Amino acid sequence: MKTKTYFFIIFLAAASATAYAQHPLKYDTCNTLQQYEGEWMNVSGADTIRIYLKPVRTYSQRYNTIRDLLWGWVEYKQGNNIVMSNYANRFLPTSDSWSYMNSITNFSLSKYICNSQKLDGLFSDLNHHRGLINWVVEVTLSANDITMDVWQQRTPYYNFNLGDTAITLPQRFTLIKQ
Repeated sequence: MKTKTYFFIIFLAAASATAYAQHPLKYDTCNTLQQYEGEWMNVSGADTIRIYLKPVRTYSQRYNTIRDLLWGWVEYKQGNNIVMSNYANRFLPTSDSWSYMNSITNFSLSKYICNSQKLDGLFSDLNHHRGLINWVVEVTLSANDITMDVWQQRTPYYNFNLGDTAITLPQRFTLIKQ
């Protein structure tokens, strides 16, 4: 009987360890991202940047994480010429799948400190082999409007091997919530 009891305890411990190894789930529920949902714009001379942000609770199978992320779609125009756009994709259904959302958007942003006004994430440059660019965003709330200051910097794993060092969007710009 003792052997069966020990076996049962060992079995439960192993099953528990296996379950934990399969699900060391990172769960980030910073419920402050909804305030950023919607259209943001920058107009500078003849250039226009339109960004649409949507918060989606997203699961990454690769990293086994559930996180609240702001997913975004971008349209960049110089005069009437559309330089880069996947803006129409904002009407596609969203999903909790990170892979799916990454395939229909340009970027994702997250907050690492919930009460901070700083966001950061990665932008995928569609015009340059989907090269990844780090984005740092500082949000300013005022009585009249909400603005986002965006700084871009190529990631260390940008597409240098393709001889492509350009960035489509300006390196720094300010967006105003519409």
